[in-house]
Amino acid sequence: MDRILTPKQMKQAEEASVRLGVTLSELMDNAGEAFGREILSFAIGKMLRKIVFLVGSGNNGGDGFVAADFLSKSGVTPTVVLMCGEPETELAKAAFKKLDSDIKVIDCGSDEFHDIIDNAEIIADCVFGTGFHGEIAPALLKSFEYIGKSLAYKIACDCPSGVNCHNGQVSAGTLNCVKTVTFHCLKAGLLFHPARDFCGEITVRTIGIPDGWDDGITPVIEDKLKAEITPLLPKRCRNSHKGTFGKLMLICGSEKYMGAAGICGKSALKSGVGIVNLCTPKSVAEALVPFMPESTFTPLTADENGFITAVNTPYLKTLANGCSAIVIGCGLGVTDDTKAVVFDVIKNAKCVIIIDADGINCLSEHIDVLEEKQAEIILTPHPAELARLCGVSVDEVLSDRLGYASSLAKKYGVTVHAKGVQTITATANGNAFITDFGNSALAKGGSGDLLAGLIGSFSAQGVSPVDACILADCLMGTAAEKLSNGLSVRSILAGDIIENLPYELWLWENE
Repeated sequence: MDRILTPKQMKQAEEASVRLGVTLSELMDNAGEAFGREILSFAIGKMLRKIVFLVGSGNNGGDGFVAADFLSKSGVTPTVVLMCGEPETELAKAAFKKLDSDIKVIDCGSDEFHDIIDNAEIIADCVFGTGFHGEIAPALLKSFEYIGKSLAYKIACDCPSGVNCHNGQVSAGTLNCVKTVTFHCLKAGLLFHPARDFCGEITVRTIGIPDGWDDGITPVIEDKLKAEITPLLPKRCRNSHKGTFGKLMLICGSEKYMGAAGICGKSALKSGVGIVNLCTPKSVAEALVPFMPESTFTPLTADENGFITAVNTPYLKTLANGCSAIVIGCGLGVTDDTKAVVFDVIKNAKCVIIIDADGINCLSEHIDVLEEKQAEIILTPHPAELARLCGVSVDEVLSDRLGYASSLAKKYGVTVHAKGVQTITATANGNAFITDFGNSALAKGGSGDLLAGLIGSFSAQGVSPVDACILADCLMGTAAEKLSNGLSVRSILAGDIIENLPYELWLWENE
């Protein structure tokens, strides 16, 4: 598990370092030397000597000056290009003054600029650091676009210039780097797309920030790796029965969205839960019985359009008393009656509740009902659903998905599993976990229903809400990845992934 920092937290780490006796100048020296060593190692291995440093006017440029000086003293003298004029911060100015006199320094507006870029074998990007946001200024954009056409090996200092290290957005002109050397800890934005595609291989190097710097720093954000996730899989002793592995209640489906209920139920059945009870309109139950005979069914009264009605709430309340977990929302539809059912479940259920899809859409206009919950709740929104829950636009959510998911989780005391290419699981205590499994095979209808069934299954088997989310995300993603080894991602469906779950789980159990 790797600790991940936001740009704000990295600044706090540096400030704490000073309080603990390590100066910012020492940190810059350590960062610059670490970056220089990475470049030197690659240059020697490939016998390359034409190295160009692109430096900005801030402290990222200061790291570049230190790295360039280190290379020159090591026998490989680079060229330094000032992309934003003379250094402006005190640290960068001091580092600039220490540059080896043999190093050639030019401005990006000089006549030599294009020739230097054309002949470069390695380009080190030290222009903008982790505090960058917005767009590269038009005056610099042409230079960045020209550099981007170079075939030189591009390596970034802390982050590729133009990347927002908080949300992963990128500016036009951002360089596509083969490697990024970041310092102390991973930065959250480097893990999110589209920034992830510009970073290449990411290496973290320590720079001497003392232990204890993070006392009281929240939220704690961590990157969950598969090796840490597979042990979360519930153990299965031989002396067991179906009740041992929990009872999952699904309040899902409508005549319009039968498949969602079926996908959710089948993924739950394939991932180890003891009993699945699908509560759905009678017509949906009759249609799905041949496809999931291992499930039990509770036919519900539906309206003329095939959506369940609020008349079912007393019966559902009674059924919920004997369950280990409830999934509500997949294919449910959004009507006044389905809203009433969702609200009643939230107010009365005593077991873990997973609210997905239309369950979230029913909740979004009356989200304060979460304050009346009696059990732990997991919300599984995609970006548009997260925006509805938070009462903001999708663009606002995408500008700070981590922040919105964490705020929602903390405000209502729930677990928020914010789905995306990289998924964020935010907890009520302010911590967050980032997972990155799967591929574009999952970019199809049904994937969310599949995931909801897995989370429900693991929750019913006694896994904690946050671990159930992380476990489900990893299982679905790795199953999709394995299938893609021999099948086109274009053609893989949620049903194919469900059928592959037994093989993927077998591999986990026998690793």
